[in-house]
Amino acid sequence: MIFALVGNQNCGKTTIFNQITNMNQHIGNFPGVTVDIKIGEVPNLIDCEVVDLPGLYSLNTYTKEEVVTKKYIEQNKPDVLINVIDATNLERNLYLTLQLKQLGIPTVIALNMLDEVEKNNGYINIEKLEKKLDIPIVPITTVTKKEVNNLIQISCKIKEKYNHTKNTNKSDVTEKYKLIEEICKDVCKNNINEKSNNKTYKIDKLLTNKYLGIPIFIIIMYIIFYLTFNVIGDYLSNLINVGIEVVSNFTDNLLIEHNVNEIIHSMIIDGIFIGIGSVVSFLPIIITLYFFLSLLEDSGYMTRIAFIMDKPLSKIGLSGKSAVSILLGFGCSVPAILSTRTIQSERERKLTMKLIPFMSCSAKIPIYAVFVSICFKKYASLVMILLYIIGAVIGILITAYLNRVTKKSKEDTFILELPNYRFPTFKNTCLLMWNKSKEFIEKAFSIIFFSSMIIWFLKSFDENLYLTSIEKSLLAKIGKKITPIFIPLGFTDWRIITSIITGISAKEAVISTLSILTNTNAQLLPIYLSKMLSISSCISFLIFILLYTPCIATISTIKKEFSLRTSIKVAINQFLIAYTISFIVYNLSNLLFNFF
Repeated sequence: MIFALVGNQNCGKTTIFNQITNMNQHIGNFPGVTVDIKIGEVPNLIDCEVVDLPGLYSLNTYTKEEVVTKKYIEQNKPDVLINVIDATNLERNLYLTLQLKQLGIPTVIALNMLDEVEKNNGYINIEKLEKKLDIPIVPITTVTKKEVNNLIQISCKIKEKYNHTKNTNKSDVTEKYKLIEEICKDVCKNNINEKSNNKTYKIDKLLTNKYLGIPIFIIIMYIIFYLTFNVIGDYLSNLINVGIEVVSNFTDNLLIEHNVNEIIHSMIIDGIFIGIGSVVSFLPIIITLYFFLSLLEDSGYMTRIAFIMDKPLSKIGLSGKSAVSILLGFGCSVPAILSTRTIQSERERKLTMKLIPFMSCSAKIPIYAVFVSICFKKYASLVMILLYIIGAVIGILITAYLNRVTKKSKEDTFILELPNYRFPTFKNTCLLMWNKSKEFIEKAFSIIFFSSMIIWFLKSFDENLYLTSIEKSLLAKIGKKITPIFIPLGFTDWRIITSIITGISAKEAVISTLSILTNTNAQLLPIYLSKMLSISSCISFLIFILLYTPCIATISTIKKEFSLRTSIKVAINQFLIAYTISFIVYNLSNLLFNFF
């Protein structure tokens, strides 16, 4: 038996899905979080699955979510539709309910968030609503195990108990709204949307204010970056570094004590510990950043960012919906590009996708942390924030240019639901942190591990596979051949060039590569790098890393979501943009330093 969860965006489907399946999918308090179909098994029920479908407002197939959901229902014909309804927005949610009823599939309503209605002295007559809709209703307040078990039990009986037949008489958009209005007047008293009773409205008077909205957003982001890079994340990162060093030294002594083969010894210490350890040491910084972003997301403020950014983004051909994808890009480009599925206009979606790689993903944090400490140690947090701003500004300028030169299509109306503010839950925050940190660790022990092994092998052997010095190794020969291309940017050391190339596999590989090639950990790496780079070339390198070709995972996601041609164009264009701007920055900074 298949249960399909269907409902408006941000109505609580994924929360119910998690409670039913114990899968712990990420939950976000803004529209468009679920862009894929998620399937899980129902515990204690044989051959029973529950499917979490993308959120949608109707079956009219205007958006990609609507297309995906409607296609799944038509092709897979689930046994029961569980229509999750936000009780605080009953009138809006019922439009989809009436459309689902016309499909003739057994349906049960999960009336969610009743506690919020009650808190605002609202009331819904569930028995009367059930009779008017001729659909069984299961009231849900806090999505407890008891409530979802009741939901599943009723859903199991629904196919036998209720005989739904497909309604071929499809009333238009107008008739449904009249019916919904009559139903709501008869069955509910809902004060949650009355401005005098609504705390959300009072908070929004400040946070979405025409003049204060954007400055408040900038201040919030500054505080997040400051706490991440200067206080919490930095302190925890130093602790991790100490732990890695202790374990590395212990392992090193153990290998020496047991006279382990020199090659194996080098592979474990110089390849694994230095390569992976240099990346893992920055995990606390990344977790801290995701923690704060998840608070914004879970509270409902992320949607307000989309709202206040709609007007400035419209000037470059985007809408407020693009703001959510752009913000996700600061975490990782892959989910950010996937989230563009929620953007109705294909033209706007492509422009957003091309803007995302200019946002500094979390994988670049270790690179910034190391290279900024070479020249700007006292002003590290300020410089790192400037890098984020520079990337965003360059991306916006290029997007504005593309908006002018590309053919404009018929503009879509920007519709965005502003959910009520909710206090972020500890569970949801931890779920997001775990999911993101798990991705980072998996990458560290897969792509980074594989890259570290290749780099260690190439730096340890020559073309005849003899153990040799690093200067005569295969890696040195490859790096030295490519170096002339990057000399105009101020990169004259082949080890720097090698790290740029490996960084295409994953940006974290830049630091692991340099750590292996200099045979040192992330803490001491700046000392070695300061001998390879001048201040001008260090600035140039930071700008190049900020802008150059995204990682393989991002490129492959662009290929999957758009086309192979688009992914190749993005990869080449990002490299050319990075090369050009780094060249200008390097030569200008040289002139300035020479002048002063």
